[in-house]
Amino acid sequence: MRCSLSLRMLAVAVIGSCCLTGFAADKPKKDRDPAKFFQKKDADSDGFLTLQEFKAGMPEKAADKAGARFLKLDTNGDDKVSLDEFKTGMDKAPKRKKK
Repeated sequence: MRCSLSLRMLAVAVIGSCCLTGFAADKPKKDRDPAKFFQKKDADSDGFLTLQEFKAGMPEKAADKAGARFLKLDTNGDDKVSLDEFKTGMDKAPKRKKK
């Protein structure tokens, strides 16, 4: 009986530690750095995003909505978005809920 109880306790301990390890791996990802994202999108490295650069690499469904978002980001109406405009717009954007 003692051996059986010890084996059960060992099994519970092993399973419990595996579960806790899994939870540690599910830590939320850190927020992305807007400056790094901006740099990747700025294909010609001129310090501004055009609508074409902004849409580049987006899935079709997202690219369809990108024009309206771009206009909101372009606060001075010069048809390009600076890093400052981008950061300001990202700060104002609603945070996505995780699924």
